Amino acid sequence: MQAAVHAFGSSRLASALAAAVLVASLAGCTGAPDPPDQPSPTAASPTATTTAPAEPAFAAVLKDYSENVRAGGATAVIVQLKSRVGEWSSAVGVRNLETREPVQLTDQIHVGDITMTMVAVSVMKLVEEGEIELDDAIQEYLPDFESIIKPPGPITIRSLLSHRSGMPDYWYALFQMGKAGDQPMSLEERLGAAATARWTGGSGSLYSYSGTNYSALALLVEKLRGQDIGTVIRADNVEPLGLQDTLMTGDEPGPRQLVHGYTQSESGELVDNALSPFHRGSPDAGLISTVPELNTYFAALQKGTLVTRQTLEEMHHPKYQEFGLGLVRRYDSCSNNDYFGHIGVVRGYAALALISADGSRQVAMAVARAPKPDLIGFDDPQAVEMAKAAVDALNLAC
Repeated sequence: MQAAVHAFGSSRLASALAAAVLVASLAGCTGAPDPPDQPSPTAASPTATTTAPAEPAFAAVLKDYSENVRAGGATAVIVQLKSRVGEWSSAVGVRNLETREPVQLTDQIHVGDITMTMVAVSVMKLVEEGEIELDDAIQEYLPDFESIIKPPGPITIRSLLSHRSGMPDYWYALFQMGKAGDQPMSLEERLGAAATARWTGGSGSLYSYSGTNYSALALLVEKLRGQDIGTVIRADNVEPLGLQDTLMTGDEPGPRQLVHGYTQSESGELVDNALSPFHRGSPDAGLISTVPELNTYFAALQKGTLVTRQTLEEMHHPKYQEFGLGLVRRYDSCSNNDYFGHIGVVRGYAALALISADGSRQVAMAVARAPKPDLIGFDDPQAVEMAKAAVDALNLAC
């Protein structure tokens, strides 16, 4: 399933338990396929008669990251950084291991938990319209919420957006039950799975990342809009910006040029995770996009194009915390301010988008990860590594 790394937060128990399973399973697995021999960089190589201009320092960081991840078995790495001092992009690897077509900068890829930012925007637009308030209890709008997941008290919309509701994670619950497979699941079924685990508290709890929060929020949005969450995301986030290649898994028309992400079963079998039914319509991991469109999206969001400036400031809070309302925060040493965005991890893939508070520097990255038994959590080490490379590069692009 999903959930990107909390390069921005504390580790989840799910990741710890999954790590134990991973160690045991790796012992009997065959090695992952070798990475493709021929990368396909998007930047033109200098000819014999020209001198290549010196690359900016941030490019070296991103290039090293790409090379290291590819050497570790990743089948594709796509990166684009934009700043006032220069722009750099790269696409290396292949779309899939069958055709071995070179990956392109504009290829579509699963972006996992970045989906949550678009759900949060749709929720905040309801707030702007006066349909809801952030400190309303979701039970006021969803009477069945109580019977499905049995909360310890009123659960506010704000606490769901910020992962401070204490709600258990449905993915962890499925993992414990041995049911974390590829079956499609409704929003209610995700809540029902989470109901088998214990709450860590109620509204105002300490931060605890849980995709179930966004299943509840999606149910709220669907009820008030009268449309499925994919349709609402498209209307609120995609169409206003004219994005052509950003869509919810399962929406039509489907992806044109999708990068395939692979994992490896415990028996060593290669598993292609492209368009897994499990992510269809998922408000916490179902989105497909491209690296350039992720940059376009977060630039528009930070500029105040999709929501008001006041709403954006609300999404950035609570200040000094690493997760606000649908946005993660990382420290920006260039400006003594913050970068805002999100990280997404879903089986076989990882993605990231970050932008400086003033909008002058931003980076988006996507990786089809090395085929192996895959841990998925908002705090897995590979996503932490990706976030570090992104922040280091942005800090060199002042």
